[in-house]
Amino acid sequence: MLPSLTVRARRFDRRRIALAIASALLALAAIATQTSSAATTAVAPSLADELRPASWAIFVPTAWLAAPAPRVRRGDLLDLLAVRSGDRGFAAPIAYGAAVVASDDRGFVLEVDENDASAIATARASGMQLVALLRSAR
Repeated sequence: MLPSLTVRARRFDRRRIALAIASALLALAAIATQTSSAATTAVAPSLADELRPASWAIFVPTAWLAAPAPRVRRGDLLDLLAVRSGDRGFAAPIAYGAAVVASDDRGFVLEVDENDASAIATARASGMQLVALLRSAR
């Protein structure tokens, strides 16, 4: 009889069994890490969640300021003045009691109403610089 036509009794291949066990272990490990990381991950509130109703957040870069920014932290209140330098110095108050939401070296995020936000944007669009005045906490 020809060797290609003979049928041998098939035994389990050790390599296939080892691969099946390894893939089952990897699948169990993947499921275990997914469930453990999903349980420990806490959702941080977004900036929009921290704002009061009917308020806006605006980022004011330090490059927009005519004077160095005061050291501020979350919750501080700022008054903003728009100043124009030149032959006739001009200053106009544009925002009162803007609450600081976040700050860093590049600038700060202020919580303002829609009128203050448009006044800040209009002052910057007309080439004015801003002066930030820090309100006393007492």
